[in-house]
Amino acid sequence: AVVSTQSGHYGRGDVATGQVLRRYRGHDSSVNCVQFNATSTVLISGGNDSRVRIMDLKSRSYEPVQVLDDAKDTITSVDVSMDEIVVGSVDGRVRLYDLRMGKLHEDFLGSPVTSVRFSSDKQSVVASTTDSTVRLVDKTTGQLLNDYTGHTHTKLQLQSVTWHDDSAVISSCEQSRVLVWDLISAAVRDTLPCRSFVQAVSVHPSRYHLLTGMLDGGMQVWAAADDKEPEKKPVEKSMSYWALPPR
Repeated sequence: AVVSTQSGHYGRGDVATGQVLRRYRGHDSSVNCVQFNATSTVLISGGNDSRVRIMDLKSRSYEPVQVLDDAKDTITSVDVSMDEIVVGSVDGRVRLYDLRMGKLHEDFLGSPVTSVRFSSDKQSVVASTTDSTVRLVDKTTGQLLNDYTGHTHTKLQLQSVTWHDDSAVISSCEQSRVLVWDLISAAVRDTLPCRSFVQAVSVHPSRYHLLTGMLDGGMQVWAAADDKEPEKKPVEKSMSYWALPPR
């Protein structure tokens, strides 16, 4: 696991033991986002200093192998797929770096970007912006494939993702709920009421399971089932189970 701090430090730890394996520094201020690559050999971080740092975890060096400094404002989100890194920034731009080819593709979305994620097929990027819109953008051409509205997103940092099969787009909302849109039609498929503001969303790699992290320190697990009507089943004190209607 990797954690970040407001002091510009971030570290890698062992989840099972809680032991800190290594600490890093180099950002001039808060570290807002961190991400491993698929093999956990590279660590990518982004911060308020408008920089993305890439660390080789197999090296003993504390210096990054590369620093991406094209952003003009705070880095809010990073995601990685093979040799590609997508970066979201408050400057309103989504930047896609192809490290193997040494290329940068940049798209201006018009409002601060708070979240970027590759779709499950890795062919497009889902981006949340503070104009209360989630956009699906072709990663190669920058073409807007679809946009998703109906939620409020003007001030806080929200996240958006897709299901493992790219059938739907999921985003948190400033009104303590999560919205699920059909990826093709952009119609709201489901609205999930949460007891607190949702800061983080994550999906299961192969099942219709959604994990939400909330401002009150709790988590909720949402799972799809075959029931025609939603039903709630408590799992733990800080978690709940929600069954989506059949697809």
